[in-house]
Amino acid sequence: MLISVANQAGVIIENAQLYTQATIRANTDELTRLYNHRHFHERIEQEIARGSRFGNTFSLILLDLDLFKVYNDVYGHLAGDQLLRRLGKILENSIRSIDMAFRYGGEEFAIMLPGTKIEDAYHVAERIRKNIESKSSFRDMPITASLGLANWPTDGVMKEEIIAKADAALYRSKETGRNRTSLPADLNNNSTQIISSELEARPKAMSIIYALAATVDAKDHYTYGHSRKVSEYAVALAEILKLSEEKVETIRAAGLLHDIGKIGVPDHILTKPSALDDEEWEPIKTHPELGVEILKRIMDLVNCLPAILHHHEHFDGSGYPFGLKGENIPLEARILSIADAYDAVTSPRPYRTQLHTEQAVAELKRCAGSQFDPELVDIFCHVIKPEDSPQLKASPETGTE
Repeated sequence: MLISVANQAGVIIENAQLYTQATIRANTDELTRLYNHRHFHERIEQEIARGSRFGNTFSLILLDLDLFKVYNDVYGHLAGDQLLRRLGKILENSIRSIDMAFRYGGEEFAIMLPGTKIEDAYHVAERIRKNIESKSSFRDMPITASLGLANWPTDGVMKEEIIAKADAALYRSKETGRNRTSLPADLNNNSTQIISSELEARPKAMSIIYALAATVDAKDHYTYGHSRKVSEYAVALAEILKLSEEKVETIRAAGLLHDIGKIGVPDHILTKPSALDDEEWEPIKTHPELGVEILKRIMDLVNCLPAILHHHEHFDGSGYPFGLKGENIPLEARILSIADAYDAVTSPRPYRTQLHTEQAVAELKRCAGSQFDPELVDIFCHVIKPEDSPQLKASPETGTE
């Protein structure tokens, strides 16, 4: 009898353990190991019920990774998954044991903070935001997050009200520049005012672009006008490829700004009248990453970042800064690479002979498949000849002849 009772107890314990494990799996996001979307709704309802019974409060943080789609497009979905797993660890390490972190969906996350007022939740959100910015940008384009807050019962008593208020605050963070935390109080300006100010800001983007491009040209007088000519060549190739108007405008801006990172390169290197040695090339190789650091805060320019970051990658994987290969290099960057090289070899330099159009075309073809995308080189070389391509014909303004 004792053995039978012991066996029954063992079965009960084993079943309880299996039930617990099954419950954990059902409540856990497989990729990030955080709680999942379904469990989020269960827990927020429990927190509301607890608050209603005992008079407690809690705060909710909604978090969305900035430009995650661009990251996925540039580095692939495996790298994107790796980033999401890393973010799960960052969130777990940034909150208390009684707090709960959830993968709300895609690149969006939620953090529930029991017993936390909105002002304290703001400090937690800012700590999370700064941890993501400092610990996620490990090799490539900067990773940041936008966050929105809400508090129960201050911002609503129903589950839907709290989520909607936090989501609206998150949207506010996105609309006002990304990489920031917004409170429900920030939503006092109505949506019409927000949209209006956003539209007013857009025309300023091109003036910012031209001012920054002029700064680079002024710093490196040997390449005066280079950025503008690279932009023109790149746009011409993009239009031949029948890319969308949005893509063409992105390439136009990226061409103007591709060398903005040279602002951080010492003048004695940029103005050296002879070829650079290996040591002097090192700061030159940092300019794509520095350019991204300079531009990442300007919302209108974020789509340019992949092209600027990767315009010195080589088709065979021998380029910099990350040695991307083939079609892993963004199309905009492959276009920019050809336009940049063509203008460089056809412009006068004190340390090398300026090439004429036919010589430059031959050089591009020689490097097709190694430095450049061979298909794009074929198209560019066909249209670059003045007699075949009126839109690229040399003129006093571009000075390409």
